[in-house]
Amino acid sequence: MATLIKYPKRNSEKLDTPAFWQPARAAESAPFPGQVLSPYAFLVNISERSLTRETAITNVLATAGIGMWSYSVYAKKFHLDPVASQFFGLKGSITFSLAALMRKLVEWKQEEVLSIATTACKTNQEFEAQLLINNKENDLCKWVKITGKLYCNDGIAMKMMGTITDITALKREENLKKDLMAFLSHELRTPLSVAKIYIQNAGRLAKDDHNTAIECKMTQADQQMVFMAGLIDNFLTLSQVQNNRLSVHKNGFYLNELIVDVMSNMTFLFPERVFKFDLSEPVWVYADQDKIVQVLTNYITNSVKFSSSKSHVHIACKKSGSNAIVSVKDKGCGIEPEGQKLLFNKYCRVEQENQIRTKGYGLGLFLCREIIESHDGKVWVKSEVDKGSTFYFSLPVNEGDDIDLLS
Repeated sequence: MATLIKYPKRNSEKLDTPAFWQPARAAESAPFPGQVLSPYAFLVNISERSLTRETAITNVLATAGIGMWSYSVYAKKFHLDPVASQFFGLKGSITFSLAALMRKLVEWKQEEVLSIATTACKTNQEFEAQLLINNKENDLCKWVKITGKLYCNDGIAMKMMGTITDITALKREENLKKDLMAFLSHELRTPLSVAKIYIQNAGRLAKDDHNTAIECKMTQADQQMVFMAGLIDNFLTLSQVQNNRLSVHKNGFYLNELIVDVMSNMTFLFPERVFKFDLSEPVWVYADQDKIVQVLTNYITNSVKFSSSKSHVHIACKKSGSNAIVSVKDKGCGIEPEGQKLLFNKYCRVEQENQIRTKGYGLGLFLCREIIESHDGKVWVKSEVDKGSTFYFSLPVNEGDDIDLLS
């Protein structure tokens, strides 16, 4: 049976209760934050029944290739079962100190795993992290997923434990898909641009010959080419975001002039739609011009998609303090408050009864957010059901560069 031993606090002797991650202490101190809520130190012996049950669970997980780890708060020791040990290039059931773990984490350059675990302990939540193990001694290169949770007894942190799973094959497949998508997106842009030129030239020839039917078909084909180019740009940008390689090449330009250029293209693509704009004073920004065009195109295309052909699309650009604020307003179906919170998430497509059904992957607004935030800007939306939506983004204004240009 489990035994519980209490050591009362004496006036002549202070009990040294275990503390969690105090940087001033040696590396042997436990790294997980918490608070001892009792003046007693507890020594817990696991009963035979609990030990048998834990062993049975470990054996079942081992058959699925899942390793178990645990950390004893008072012993300050980590324990890996045989399955978990082999993921780290070790053999058998291993118990080692915190200092040894810290040395390994530095060797693997994955100290953030400890940070994630620390945050989870502060909030008393489960955590999940991925760790790249690169051990040159035994030529080991492996990805593992680590999960864990802090377990307490009467408000006192006792043990942390969780699982370790090999995700190397999954990671390789994921990276392969990302690289393939980036390659295809990049290689498709050139032939697509050439085809677009041919279609536009054919449309001009049809217009010169007063062949309205062919001209109309060429205009429709050009619209589809623009949509395809936008889709390719979205997937190419997505692959950069997922690989943490979103390239931003900044240069100075007038944002209001760029908006006029984009609107001219939109007017050509959607001749039946009326575009209105409100561009105040010239606004000079330092940003990636192509990426901002991608954001504007996504915003305006969405407004066209989700509003009737008879309604107007209104684009505005104004300076507000040290930022430029761009807005795209439509009179479409609008978005419910709960849907507005999810709009800029990846693969998000908000479905509601009054919404016009359109095709899409839910990537456009997510990528808009990634692009604008990479410029230290923000994105947001204001919408009312059956009355329309207004999408915004902000960019820092570079007034100093503006003065240099005009001087």
